[in-house]
Amino acid sequence: MTDSDFPEDTQSPPRRRGRPVQMDQETREELVLSTASQMIAERGLEDVSVAAIARQVHMSKRTIYTMFDSREALLGACFARIGQRIFRSRDSENSDAPLEERLRHLLTLNEEPTLNEAPLELLRAVITSAPTYPKLACSILESGALTLRGHIARELSEACKTGELALKPEDCDAAAEMLMDMCLGNGIHKLLDPERFCSSPETRAARRDRAITLFLDGARPR
Repeated sequence: MTDSDFPEDTQSPPRRRGRPVQMDQETREELVLSTASQMIAERGLEDVSVAAIARQVHMSKRTIYTMFDSREALLGACFARIGQRIFRSRDSENSDAPLEERLRHLLTLNEEPTLNEAPLELLRAVITSAPTYPKLACSILESGALTLRGHIARELSEACKTGELALKPEDCDAAAEMLMDMCLGNGIHKLLDPERFCSSPETRAARRDRAITLFLDGARPR
């Protein structure tokens, strides 16, 4: 569609001359990553190219390559951004809180409005493309679930040192993964039957609290 497709509006103010307002680097990157996330959800990884993203954000490919040196780097940054927005990190302000509260903080996923309509589509895109882009799949795992597991494992390890838990230090990683599975459930089930397994925030919170209670009851000293 071009300007000639619209009727002339004699009441519109004249266009300002000169160069358009330039975005700063941070704003430009945010626009590219946000657009890429939406396109992945709608089209899948295979159909999302740097050229397509450039057209969508009205930038040149060269401009995008000054921010990300390859398509894989762009997509990796895109999923890292999603992971950072959904998964929480350890909160230094509640470091003195009870272990149960610290775990509840980590195991509460942030609601991401821009992804609420397409989280399963993004997950499908990642799984489908993993054999083709193994490095990308690994980077997505590292920036998301494995980072969260590391935060939880450190909380468990510190709790072992203070005598709150009766776990061996070498078992904390496995225990953290077990606790995550208990709280968050199986993503494959959600992909296969979304209507049955995609629960409300209230249901997820109840499951999280129940899982933490069961885990701590089994891991505390007798």
